[in-house]
Amino acid sequence: MKNLEAFCDLAWYLYCTFTGMKRFGFIYLGFWLLTFGISSFGQLDTVKVGLDTYVIIPAGTKINYDSLFAINPQVELNPQFYIERYKEGDLMYKITDNKGNGFDSLYGTRNMRPVLHGVAYRGGANNYYHLTDKRDNQNPLPLDGMHNLCQEGFSGGIYLYRKGIDEYPMADTCSCIDQSWNTFNYHQLDYFDSTHVYEMMKMTYLSATNPEIGPIYLHCWNGWHASGYVSAVMLKQFCEFSNWDAVNYWDLGTDGANTSPRYQEQRERIKNFEPYPEFMISDSLQKCLCPEMPKNIDSSQLHVEIEHLVVVPEAIPVGFQIVLYNVIFAPGRTTFAGIENNPDVVYLMQALDVDPNLVIEIGGYTDASGSYSENVSLSTQRAKFIYDFLITKGYAPERISYKGYGPANPIYSNKYKSTREGNRRIEVKIINKTQHAGNQLVDESVYENNANVVDAEKLKKMSLSYFFANQGSSELGSVFIIDSLNFPSSMATLPTSGIGKENLDKLVTYLKENKYVKITINGYTDASGIEENNIVLSDQRAKAVYDYLIANGISASRLSYKGHGSQNPIAPNRYKWGRDINRRIEIEFVAD
Repeated sequence: MKNLEAFCDLAWYLYCTFTGMKRFGFIYLGFWLLTFGISSFGQLDTVKVGLDTYVIIPAGTKINYDSLFAINPQVELNPQFYIERYKEGDLMYKITDNKGNGFDSLYGTRNMRPVLHGVAYRGGANNYYHLTDKRDNQNPLPLDGMHNLCQEGFSGGIYLYRKGIDEYPMADTCSCIDQSWNTFNYHQLDYFDSTHVYEMMKMTYLSATNPEIGPIYLHCWNGWHASGYVSAVMLKQFCEFSNWDAVNYWDLGTDGANTSPRYQEQRERIKNFEPYPEFMISDSLQKCLCPEMPKNIDSSQLHVEIEHLVVVPEAIPVGFQIVLYNVIFAPGRTTFAGIENNPDVVYLMQALDVDPNLVIEIGGYTDASGSYSENVSLSTQRAKFIYDFLITKGYAPERISYKGYGPANPIYSNKYKSTREGNRRIEVKIINKTQHAGNQLVDESVYENNANVVDAEKLKKMSLSYFFANQGSSELGSVFIIDSLNFPSSMATLPTSGIGKENLDKLVTYLKENKYVKITINGYTDASGIEENNIVLSDQRAKAVYDYLIANGISASRLSYKGHGSQNPIAPNRYKWGRDINRRIEIEFVAD
């Protein structure tokens, strides 16, 4: 008996050394000992049963894998389990961030987000940012990513590109968090292939309706575009997302990397996807599985087309410019055939019909190639072509104007041929329209009950200039915005002149005259772009003010600073004027 105990102790130690899972070693070895018997304890074999999982058995023993893996789970891995385990929020909630950090047991994934709670997740492969095994970004999952997903109970992963999949392991077997064995199958399916998209919907449906099948991880390289497309159509399939809800979801999920003209094809594919009747799920299951969209959506990250002016005209403000993506002129041409059937032109006429107060300007633009004067002339003729067509259709000239802008205001880089094409465009600018009370494109009801969002009168009383003009008033608060202190886009360089600079100098004077006053400098951005970058930028801007005060004789012991990114908006991020207000430096007077 002592020999048996010694063998088991040794075997358990070796097993745990290989797997790091102490909870199973003794059970499995005991199973083999009872099943096969042991005649000698001097010879052992190490058998690999997964990418990073090994078992120890007596030399020469034949493994019965079916019996080995028939361990009943001790934990039910249902959607609620994963919601609680990953602390899942809305569809933009990241379980792991852009560098693969956030949830250690899922290291190897990147930008991982829920699509259907406990059923489907999207993201990227953490190769470029991997701390120990860096690879080129354009690769499948690192092996630890596959193994970690296996241990988390995932039934499979789907790599959405063709590149780099040759000679890659397509499965893993591991000890799972539910205290059973799990098999993780890795698939390569092309997100551009409709038959493969069908297979993805089928796999997801089976996972959603069969409690014995674990979640699926659908991933591309970064976790933005390809996984975003599959997830967007999945939300149409299983959560009844409308075309525009799905497109908006895709844009938000790119973390700001949605500006290339080639991505328009993705949006069209999302809109054209038709859910499969055989994969419909019940309303009750939808409520269980479908996460919500974020309540506070930064509309600067959304994609707006002329169709929005028909579907949700109340969401398009005066002054907004909408690109007619389907209006394409051949090089050097100023007309194109079939204008009466062009979908963007048809939508534009519908918008003019629905709103008799709609007044627009047709703007023509080119890339930066060629002479400036020729580009202006070419863009003017193209804009006039659209204008003339609308006039022939009976629309009053006072409602429509046109202008050629040549290469002005590029929306893409002119460095590359593929992006220059996107600058050769027609835009519709909203000059006037009927004002509506609704806001269906972006839900801003969050602002109605948000104490941080202020009206014009309160905003005035929050300015530093108001503080200086009303010192001694009992109604003054403790936090004030340095009004008119504007930074260049994406920069933290203080202005050298202007009202903002004057208010900053007044603050220096005030602090010198009140030597016991201490302040905290809080930096904020709007909600545009990637939040990690916003936090860094807001911190840099707050430090710029901090450094300026020190350079002008204020002791560092009286000052502190912090960047808060896009937190605590005081105006709607949906509008440019609101984003301008949210990009601010606040001075908070603090007690000792």
